[in-house]
Amino acid sequence: MLLSLFITGLLATAQAPLGNPAIPVTPAPMVPAPDSATPVAEEKQEEDEAQKFLLMKLLDARSDREFLDKSGVTIKGYADMNYTSSTAKGSNLPMAMNYKANQFLLEQNSIIIEKVVDTNAKQMTWGFTVMGILPGSDYQFTVQNNLMDSQLTDNNGQPNTYGVDAPQFFVETYNPNFAKGLDTKVGRFYTILFNESIDPTQNKLVSRALTFMNNPFTHTGVLTETKLNERWTFYNGLTCGADVFFGPSGKASYLGGLTWASEDDGTNFSFYTQLTDPSFNSSQGTANTFDVFEILFNHKINDKWSFTSDTMYSFINNYNSAVAKIPLISTIVNGNQPPTNYQGWANWYGFVNYLTYNITDKLSTTSRVEFFTDTEGVRTGYTGLYTTLTQGATYKMYEEQLWVRPEFRYDNNSTSKAYNNDGTPSNGLFTFAIDVILRY
Repeated sequence: MLLSLFITGLLATAQAPLGNPAIPVTPAPMVPAPDSATPVAEEKQEEDEAQKFLLMKLLDARSDREFLDKSGVTIKGYADMNYTSSTAKGSNLPMAMNYKANQFLLEQNSIIIEKVVDTNAKQMTWGFTVMGILPGSDYQFTVQNNLMDSQLTDNNGQPNTYGVDAPQFFVETYNPNFAKGLDTKVGRFYTILFNESIDPTQNKLVSRALTFMNNPFTHTGVLTETKLNERWTFYNGLTCGADVFFGPSGKASYLGGLTWASEDDGTNFSFYTQLTDPSFNSSQGTANTFDVFEILFNHKINDKWSFTSDTMYSFINNYNSAVAKIPLISTIVNGNQPPTNYQGWANWYGFVNYLTYNITDKLSTTSRVEFFTDTEGVRTGYTGLYTTLTQGATYKMYEEQLWVRPEFRYDNNSTSKAYNNDGTPSNGLFTFAIDVILRY
């Protein structure tokens, strides 16, 4: 069964998009769950709001229940734990975030406090979201430059395995009287770029695509989402750049996009971008300001099958490896730094396809086929075309409070020996990962 689905996923990369109505599965910032840009995702948001997990059930038994109900404040969390069996020794990098080979990781132990804006209200409403990783190994990848980044050198110049981060903290307003609805966020929020997320509950697979890992995760600034009509949604934002807080490493950057949804909300087509002065910051040795262009397509084939295609292109000017702080994704490979030695203009780009089959309401499988090119090795530390083939499954139990996700994955770099297989440099990497998500 898994083999047949994986082969189907491979074939999906070569076929033209189907013309039948579709359903989007892409992230968008209007609702607190950042990976929902369509009415279908809004329905999922309403279900999540109605369903109370352990923390809210415990608070219901207390005297402050009435306050929480009246204020609309909810408190929830999740723990994401995984073990990745690998042909690598020590590290699976540049594959991430489950970067530890043959070791257990508590990737995230997150708490979320939020007040959801009311998109059905006649008048303006407000809300907020505060999310913290307390603690988790993913902080190494999510922490912003200029914000709690000293943790990355606390362990004799290297990061500790576990640390803390606050991937989201923003206030939000919703104005139903501007166009068909205007949502505004101010603070730090998830990016609208790419269809995967920091939040593991918004992803269909354990591991993340290389294209996601080498592009923005979060932004600090302001972001608006304007619903122009039933089909079109427009995004505009002003931020400090990619994964950077206020400070010398940041630079004024535009974040925006346009999304179209079919009449039955079955097909979704989006264009997103980050635009700035895409120059490497030589004084700080940081690369947080670069240009990004993305085209995202989602299609619901039928009640069982759905397809997503995500293409992203990014570039930076005046990169200088002599002063660059090597991205974390390309470090900690048994203490060896990648052989990147480059100065000048550089680009990187990815093409990722997903094919998902919903076997039952609780069980689904997903095939992911990715082609990612790091032309000068400035993102992963190694030049070449990366090809990754992933087949995984998701099983949700106990009212979706417990998830189990096994996954097989193969990575290959056609040019460089980017992986450390049992102490020997290699072009390829095999992994089997399984994670457990507990929502509370």
